[in-house]
Amino acid sequence: MEIITIGFIVILNLVAITILYRSLGNIEIKNKIAITIIGILLMYIILYVIYNISSKGIESAVVQASRQMIIFAFLPINLICIATPILMQIRKLKEKDLTNEKFKKKIIIYFIIAIVILVIECIYIKDIQTGIQSFK
Repeated sequence: MEIITIGFIVILNLVAITILYRSLGNIEIKNKIAITIIGILLMYIILYVIYNISSKGIESAVVQASRQMIIFAFLPINLICIATPILMQIRKLKEKDLTNEKFKKKIIIYFIIAIVILVIECIYIKDIQTGIQSFK
């Protein structure tokens, strides 16, 4: 069962990375790869911080054992729901498909959505860790 779960998480991450990469449009491949890697790293760092915030009051053994699995399970969600829309708006701005005003409004909306998603994830991660701790 564990292999199936890990395989599913790997597939989800690959799909999310592909969506992020394709959303960048017709920019130079070198830049697309760099932006994709930076997006993945930023989302990973944000999730790492969210994970640590949600780990307050949880046994350190549970925190250490579940960290990577939980972070990589939530990474594709953040790549698709947060990073991709923001990068698409930046691309549209650079291609002159958006005015600065529309861009600012959309980015504010996406940041509000991102904050809501991250708060929900923090609560959910805390719940997962509490469940693991009580199961031990």
